[in-house]
Amino acid sequence: MGVIRILEDHLVNKIAAGEVVERPASVVKELVENALDAGATRVEVRLRSGGRQLVQVVDDGSGMSRDDALMCLERHGTSKIRTEHDLFSVATLGFRGEAIPSIASISKFEIITRPASDEVGSRITVHGGRLRPPEPAGCPVGTQISAASLFFNVPVRRKFLRTVQTELGHCLEAVTRQAMIRPDVDFTVEHDGRDLIRCPAVDSRHARAADLLKAHGAALIPVVLASGDVEVEALVSPVGVHQANSAGAMYLYVNGRYVRDPTLRRAINEAYRHLVPKGRYPVVVLEVRLPPEEVDVNVHPSKIEVRFRNGRDLFRFVADGLREGLQAHGIRRPVSTAPAREREQPAEQPSVGLFAAEPAAPAPRTASPPAPAPRTASPPASAPTPAPRAAAPPAPGVPAPRPASLPAPAPRPVASLSPAPAPRPVNPSPAPRLAPVRQAPPPAPPAQTPHGPGALLPVPRFQDLRVIGQFAETYILCEGGGELIMIDQHAAHERVTLYRLQQDARERLGGAQRLLTPIIVELPVGRAELLADRLDVLADLNLEVEPYGGGAFAVSAVPPGLSNADVPALVRDIADDLAEGGAGLAGRDIMDHMLATMACHNSIRAHQALSPYEMRELLKALDAVDFEVCAHGRPVAIRVDQAELERRFHRS
Repeated sequence: MGVIRILEDHLVNKIAAGEVVERPASVVKELVENALDAGATRVEVRLRSGGRQLVQVVDDGSGMSRDDALMCLERHGTSKIRTEHDLFSVATLGFRGEAIPSIASISKFEIITRPASDEVGSRITVHGGRLRPPEPAGCPVGTQISAASLFFNVPVRRKFLRTVQTELGHCLEAVTRQAMIRPDVDFTVEHDGRDLIRCPAVDSRHARAADLLKAHGAALIPVVLASGDVEVEALVSPVGVHQANSAGAMYLYVNGRYVRDPTLRRAINEAYRHLVPKGRYPVVVLEVRLPPEEVDVNVHPSKIEVRFRNGRDLFRFVADGLREGLQAHGIRRPVSTAPAREREQPAEQPSVGLFAAEPAAPAPRTASPPAPAPRTASPPASAPTPAPRAAAPPAPGVPAPRPASLPAPAPRPVASLSPAPAPRPVNPSPAPRLAPVRQAPPPAPPAQTPHGPGALLPVPRFQDLRVIGQFAETYILCEGGGELIMIDQHAAHERVTLYRLQQDARERLGGAQRLLTPIIVELPVGRAELLADRLDVLADLNLEVEPYGGGAFAVSAVPPGLSNADVPALVRDIADDLAEGGAGLAGRDIMDHMLATMACHNSIRAHQALSPYEMRELLKALDAVDFEVCAHGRPVAIRVDQAELERRFHRS
């Protein structure tokens, strides 16, 4: 007898389940897609223990006869395609006939279904791939499919499932992806007897996006493109609406199917180039409609990956079209060819909220007025126009820079949705601020650890550098030891802030400061569940957040050390970080994760003018920092020695 043999059907289905069913969210996706293909106008999803104990999907679609219900349990049993030609013109979400038998092979599975033509429905039960005799059942028209005890007979797969909250978040995201593109369908998600998503049918995608994505969804603007047989319908972010990670930021569809496609992602990133800060992601809901033969959806069993026949042309069409659509709404890229302009500002001005400044005589003001500000992305009509700010003159003893035709710095886009910053008062009233540097622990001696300042600089300490000035209101230019040192002011201050918070978070943040009126922050339901599970950690950091219902939270108190932070943006970024993977952390790890986000929100920003005094104080603060502490892994300083400059100028 030969050694090669045909595998039994139940073993084949288990192998296929490894491709189709990765986690409970995979079951949710496949069953909801089947419901939509059946013409459902109402889809109910019921979960227990994040889908580990039960995934149940109920729909009011066309239902199945007893024979069809039995046939759908057979591998590659499908009503969607008949011939090879059909495979290349698929217009339904499902078509392979693999999902139902795969799910039935690794769960305690049950179908209750009835078509309109039958008076009595059918109940079919499968336990771990073992089919039991069908039974008659009284039920309405439609289908109810239950998959209980997922992976009960595949313990190796079951142990790789994540926590209940993590799996629940993936299930909610799977429903959100389908609900976003089908506003005409009523979606409900219930978890352990509690409603988490309740989206009644609405007449537009914009209304559905507002239901699911809350404030971000309500702010999206419509863009419609068409060229020949290709149509694009999109809801896109205005300037200032973006989030901290890519998860849940881009909802991309091809002919109604949710996809993860690098071509469309690159096109969106190209359209938003210079409009969204680095490390942030625009919120976009985009569907491409084109003839089915122009796209191959049979790339992977999950049917999320696709291939376009003319991907390059589609990329250019989407990128250019979105850019023009943004421009039509008054959103334009900053002009990068305007000459750099000189601004005026007192050299030693006291500051608010950064460092405690000592009084100093103002420097002489420049004779010529500032040049006109470069054209930037237009803010909404309700937002005040930011007033031009003055910049510091060169430090004493440094020749004034000559005007040059350098690109103007791109302003931070989020500023276009915020009120213009008020001018700094000469005698500011007391306000919460970071601790003055002189109250911080003294800097370490020149002998540094490999991660200390001495390992980064040609001089022992940052404060030994001579400040030349500020470039693009983002980088501090210094010299020392015969080298030019460029310091990212946001990364530097963020590192200082994070280090101080981690030394003693409670002491540095101070006691909770009650707000006169709670701040309401709305989150997508998946992120809301993750955040609700970590409110105790926020309370330990004196950030008091309470559930407010419907994915909303009420912030009733903040630590004084974060009084200058944008609280709604801070809460959203913490939720984004949890969605990215922080939910799997525990105790001190999750606290450090949140402290990093808080440090980012309470630090000097890019495109923020600093006085020479503030720049020097920031350098002093860096000397007290352990450089193993890093929020995002970005470098603080870049060194260029004289030899490198001479090579660039061909002087060597």
